[in-house]
Amino acid sequence: MGKITGAHLLVRAMRRHGVERIFGLCGDHVNSIFNACLDEGVAIVDTRHESGATHLADGWARVTGRPGVSVVTGGPGHTNSLTGIATAWMAGSPIVAISGMHETSLREKGPLQEIDQLGMVEPVTKWARVAEDPSRLAQYFAIAYREAVSGRPGPVHLTIPSNVSEAVVDDGAPVPEPYRLEPAAANPAAVEAALDLLQRAERPVVIAGSGVWWGRAWEALERFVEIACLPCFTIGMARGAVSDDHPLGLGYADPILNAAAREIKRADVVLVVGKRMDFRLGYGSLFDPKASLVQIDIHGPELGRNRAAQIPIQADARVALEQLTLAAEARGLWHEKPWVEELRRARRAAAAERERGEHADEAPLHPLRIVKEVREAVGHDVVWSIDGGDFAQWCRLGLPARHPGHWLRLGPLGVVGAAIPFGIAAKLARPAAPVVVLIGDGGMAFHSWELHTAARFGAPVVVVVGNDCGWGMERELQSAFYDRTVGVELGRVRYDQVVAAMGGHGEHVERPADLRPALERALKSGKVACVNVMMRGVPSPLTTANIARQKKA
Repeated sequence: MGKITGAHLLVRAMRRHGVERIFGLCGDHVNSIFNACLDEGVAIVDTRHESGATHLADGWARVTGRPGVSVVTGGPGHTNSLTGIATAWMAGSPIVAISGMHETSLREKGPLQEIDQLGMVEPVTKWARVAEDPSRLAQYFAIAYREAVSGRPGPVHLTIPSNVSEAVVDDGAPVPEPYRLEPAAANPAAVEAALDLLQRAERPVVIAGSGVWWGRAWEALERFVEIACLPCFTIGMARGAVSDDHPLGLGYADPILNAAAREIKRADVVLVVGKRMDFRLGYGSLFDPKASLVQIDIHGPELGRNRAAQIPIQADARVALEQLTLAAEARGLWHEKPWVEELRRARRAAAAERERGEHADEAPLHPLRIVKEVREAVGHDVVWSIDGGDFAQWCRLGLPARHPGHWLRLGPLGVVGAAIPFGIAAKLARPAAPVVVLIGDGGMAFHSWELHTAARFGAPVVVVVGNDCGWGMERELQSAFYDRTVGVELGRVRYDQVVAAMGGHGEHVERPADLRPALERALKSGKVACVNVMMRGVPSPLTTANIARQKKA
């Protein structure tokens, strides 16, 4: 029997589980794993920073629905990776984050880069281990992968000492088959009770969250709302699960950014599918206290959290929606309630109000003018990757979500800058689709060097920078509360020239009339492109609402 290294056994397990590529940054602790990838046919996307590697793995998971895998060295490589892992943890995104480590024989002797890696990562993972038996590395990976996708998905972690990955094992060591999940069904009685409420309601509404995406439930969701004639709002990774262009698709479930969503407080029955009752839904205060809540979630502890559910249903989103659809079809007699048109009117009125900003001809550009030009320059198949800060709120307000898995946002941790690695992962996963990253000049600094990674690996994303020369949201908040600002001015930086120096395509825009041609050139360039747009500082509706709320408090 031949011999291989533990690293080869690990990578074979990756390949058996359908892993096409890893995202990582080389180092002494993991060189053996990188080397094994060459022999085992797993591609390596080597990044410029370990945080970029874990963000890319997260982005890959969000676009494909399959866990992304990161591999980084120990010590500072591990600590650099933690923000990306924590981002995935908060968003419920499945990644397998692997870090190397010093040799086991040196433990507690004071070797270079010795830190408590497990203790650091455990609070932001579903499962974490130090693997010390090279013959079991394939089993460890299989367990980690299963943990990442079971129940509510999320990140998992393996620390692998360098002597374990480099050790020699038998070539015939077993490699486990992927675990086959059986999605949980809803209690049939709860399904019927939910339909009773929805059918009797005068103002029913559906709110679909990220669980719809992870459960591959978008077709089931659309079919259900069509049969039951229910208005549907989407949020998180569910954006696009029912297109914003669909007659029953009412857009973002965010009352600050969507006028139609402000009417949710009038709903008498609310069906929430795969969405935590967190700050995005006002911890449940988005709904009338008298409204009946039907909540479907695969993770039992989420049911009734912050807001009691009259009908809590622990089940997989797709299976539950399919059950609801079949039962609704059997009942018949569904019709569209008059209030659906009220919601549509509210949405149309808000769109009309935005037109002034969208057609503003002053320079620097109004953020809504940038959003309008970007929206009209790309096709329907575009993947949006939207960062944080004030510019991002205007993008959330004015960009449509038309397809599932084509809307990437930061998630509850709100890590500014992550939109760049998310966008690169999206382009690697969907090379035929245009991918547009929308980011402020502040966020641009965090992971702009990963655009060099994108150029090296043929992932021509287009980055649109809304450049107001500073931290716009914080500038507005400080001005409102302190009548002065500090630490918010960044100065004028030509990010287009930075990207051009990396071998990409750069465009600089100062006048509204020049933006569309610049976008078209960037999209046609076939290169990683940056359109640096000089933008005026305008507080977004989110910032305006936050200022008003805090002043009132």
